[in-house]
Amino acid sequence: MKPSWPASGPVETLEAIGTARAMRYLLPEPVPNSLVEKVIWAGTRASSANNCQPWDFVVVQSADVRARLGAVFAPLVSAEVAKSVQDPTARRTVAGAMNLLATLGEVPVLIFVCGQNNYPEQAPDPTFMYSAVYAAAQNMVVAARALGLGAAFTTIHRFAERDVRTILAIPDDRYVAVTMPLGWPARPFGPLTRRSVEDVLHHDRW
Repeated sequence: MKPSWPASGPVETLEAIGTARAMRYLLPEPVPNSLVEKVIWAGTRASSANNCQPWDFVVVQSADVRARLGAVFAPLVSAEVAKSVQDPTARRTVAGAMNLLATLGEVPVLIFVCGQNNYPEQAPDPTFMYSAVYAAAQNMVVAARALGLGAAFTTIHRFAERDVRTILAIPDDRYVAVTMPLGWPARPFGPLTRRSVEDVLHHDRW
């Protein structure tokens, strides 16, 4: 059953950007393939150096594969980590991360954004690849929000990358850049906590 709070229709672009908070609490209900494909489409609209488009997307929906991935990350869960954080906002973030790790096998869609170091052709530099795949992932987070879905931009694969690569049969020449859980949010969207534009904007010179 979908939650009651996502908008019933498309969300305006700037509203989606302003409320696309990292969603680490997701319902186990399945997500229609048509919506998953829209999120992937948004990723492929990102810019890349010389239009090299170095991305590939591994979409995991199989209950068996999700369970295997969940088992890999479950040992990383620690309730004590969140308790040791003093700042309330940071504590909530860590608690959310622990929840995601604990429930990863139940998340209906896991998307692994991968990249190929393919530009420039004569001397490939991974900087160009990461700039493209990270842009793709951000597009996907915003698109998910616009569709009423929750997503999170994470790099948790780095804690168990060998196992992830083995389970998903990722080729040796591909980098795993982003692990993105996707599903119906179990908590409401809301405004992001960010520095104000006035604090970071410099006109004509610093």
